[in-house]
Amino acid sequence: MRLVYNVHPGYLSILRQLWLTDNITQKELPEQILVEQATLSNTLKRMERGGLIFRTLKPDDKRQHLIRLTSTGQTLQIKVENALSDLMKTANKGLSINDRSYFERIMQQIITHLEHDQTELVMILCDVIEEDPVPPHPFPHPLFSFMVLTNP
Repeated sequence: MRLVYNVHPGYLSILRQLWLTDNITQKELPEQILVEQATLSNTLKRMERGGLIFRTLKPDDKRQHLIRLTSTGQTLQIKVENALSDLMKTANKGLSINDRSYFERIMQQIITHLEHDQTELVMILCDVIEEDPVPPHPFPHPLFSFMVLTNP
């Protein structure tokens, strides 16, 4: 994915939440964007180094940090939203509303199935050995295939 204004894909959900609700605690943020705390902590450090956010201690609880957008982070909103809009136009070029609706419905079904079965499935990336008879698979590269194993 192309970087727009040095905004990494992992920053988008954080920026969107901060554009809606700036000055949120580091404890509240992962609940809003459904990201693990450890992942969020590392991403926030990178965003802080990049000048997009800053953290301050919460006045009434010095154990908590408030996350706020810098002026740079605030001014990126329109630029990033325009870039995402352009990306969506490119991705949807030539697709009808029905095509997009069908695709979204199928993807939602797949996500729902995977969420329900995530405790039962283990996905392993395996090398395909040429000497072994391997059934044809839909993957574009013949050296790799995915095997889904069920836990006993």
